[in-house]
Parts: sequence; C-alpha cells; structure tokens
Amino acid sequence: MVEHIGFRRFVSALQPLFKMKGHYGCIQGRKKRALNYMAACKSRIAITSDMWTSENQKRGYMAVTGHFIDDSWKLRNIIMRFIYVPAPHTGEVICEELYDALVEWNIDEKISTVTLDNCTTNNSVITELIKKIGSSKLMLEGILFHMHCAAHI
Repeated sequence: MVEHIGFRRFVSALQPLFKMKGHYGCIQGRKKRALNYMAACKSRIAITSDMWTSENQKRGYMAVTGHFIDDSWKLRNIIMRFIYVPAPHTGEVICEELYDALVEWNIDEKISTVTLDNCTTNNSVITELIKKIGSSKLMLEGILFHMHCAAHI
C-alpha cells in the first residue's frame, strides 16, 4: 500500500517535507549493511543451497544461505539470494548462479563447506565450483567442501 501513488500523494499533502523511501530503497539499504557485515566477518562461512521447481509454472528457484559464527560467538544466518534459475538446470548453470552469489557477497574465498541435496547434478556443481574458487583457497584443499544434506539423505 505504501508504494501506491495515491497513498504517496496523501502523505505528501499531510507533510510536504516528508520523503518516503520506497520498499526497494529499504531492501537495498539492508542488503548493503549485510554485505558490509559479511565483509568484516573473520570466520569461514558455510553455505546451504536448495533448488526446487514450481509445479504450475515449471520454473526453477534457488535459495542460498550463509551460516557463520560472529565475533560474539553467535551463530548467524543470512539469506544471500533467492533467485530464478533459468532452464536447463545443469551443473554449469546452477554453479554459475551459486558462484555469482558468493562473489556478490565477497565470500568466495571464505567458504568452509557447501551443503546441497543428493541430486546427481550437484556433484558437477561442486566440481565446477571448486575449479572457479581454486582448491588452494579451500580448507583441506576442498576435501570436505561438499556436504550432503542429512534431511535429503
């Protein structure tokens, strides 16, 4: 409702000096603060990602979440992306979307693990992701990089 032009005119008539920030501006402000927070984080970050396809539209969507311990030793979780993934859902396409999220948040070199479900495509996602990041930047050269989701197992 606050985005509606009629409501904005009403508020402007009440107080012309009041400038309303749009929903998009609020989201961008929060994202910028979260990006700065993650940049200052000194710990490694575990990533979880899941992808699913809507039944009625046959469109694929992926959520990417970062999990880490902050300086106060509290477990923190940040939803980094919720995005549409274009078909076909090959390992390369999924890897590209996941890698873009890591680079956008500037954490591509801070990753500890990536947890995905047991879909066979995810094995190629991990292989491609390790190539893009470089195994030398991962803990134990990436031996424990791919975690399989216990709920899916």
